[in-house]
Amino acid sequence: MTLSNSREKKRVAIIPGPSLHHGLMMMVASHRLLYEGAEVTTYHKSIRALHEWFPSHNIITPPENETIFEEFSNYDLIILQYDNTPFCKELIAHFRTTNKPLLSVFYPHYRKMTHPPLTPLDRVFNKSLPMVENISLAIASLLCVRQHSKNNGLLPPKELLHRKYKKRVAIYPSQNISKKYEKIKQTLEKLGFEPFYLDDECSAKGAELLYESGFFIGPDSDFCHLASNLQIPTLVVTKEKRPASIHTPGWLRSSFITPPKWIPRAQERLISVDKVMKGFYNLARINNIEV
Repeated sequence: MTLSNSREKKRVAIIPGPSLHHGLMMMVASHRLLYEGAEVTTYHKSIRALHEWFPSHNIITPPENETIFEEFSNYDLIILQYDNTPFCKELIAHFRTTNKPLLSVFYPHYRKMTHPPLTPLDRVFNKSLPMVENISLAIASLLCVRQHSKNNGLLPPKELLHRKYKKRVAIYPSQNISKKYEKIKQTLEKLGFEPFYLDDECSAKGAELLYESGFFIGPDSDFCHLASNLQIPTLVVTKEKRPASIHTPGWLRSSFITPPKWIPRAQERLISVDKVMKGFYNLARINNIEV
C-alpha cells in the first residue's frame, strides 16, 4: 500500500482502544504513517491530554456517536484497534458496506466464529509478542516495508531530565493490596529511596514526575506501559502467574512479581512484601543503584 503520491497526501485516521496504553501503542502506527508521508489524525481522549509530548502529531478527542460516520468518511484509510465494543462493530459494519474509506482492523485476538470476516487490510496479532511489537509489525506490513519501529513519536519536554532523581520511586498502588504497598513505601524510605504515589489519572503532570523518577512499581496499568515507553525501569506486580506476552509493556523490558506457583489460582493478595522488595533490589542493582 502506498500512502503518498505527487498530487496529495493520503489522509489516515487512527482509532486506538480507549485506555491510555492502547493509545500509546497505536501511536506507533500513527508515527510510522506520518514518517511515510501521510496526513494522520489520531482519535484518543487520554493521548490528547499528553498532546504536548507528541509535538508532530494531530491528536483529537473522538467524535460523538451520532457523528462518527460523517467524521470518518472524509479519510482515505481508517486503522481501527479492535476492542469488541459496539462502537467497533458499528464502524466495521458501516465502512465495510460502503467500502469507502478503506478500513484496516488490528485484532489483538481474533475468533472466526465471533468476529467479522478478515480482509487483506486486517492484521491479527501474534500472542507471543508484546502488543506494541505487533503494532510495529502490522503497520510495516500494511505499508509493504521491511523495517519496523516501536517509535511512537513521544518526545518529553526539553526542560525535563530523564531519570533526574535516580532514587525516586514512582508507585501506583493496587487498591487490592494497598496496605502492602504502604509497607513497600516505608521500606524504600528506610533504604534511602524517595517513594511517592502517583495519582489515579495518568496526566501530563504524572508523565513529568514519572519521566524524572529512577524507578516505577505498580500493577499492570496505563502507568507501567507509560514507564516502559519513557525507558523507566519498572517492576510490575501482577496477580497473573504467567502474564500473557501480548499484554506486557513492550518498550523497555519490565521485571515481574507474580503470585507463588503453588497456589491453585492467581491471587494478588498472596504476593508478599519481601518478594516485591527482593525484585526491586535486583532491578536497582541491574541499574547500578546500590541498596
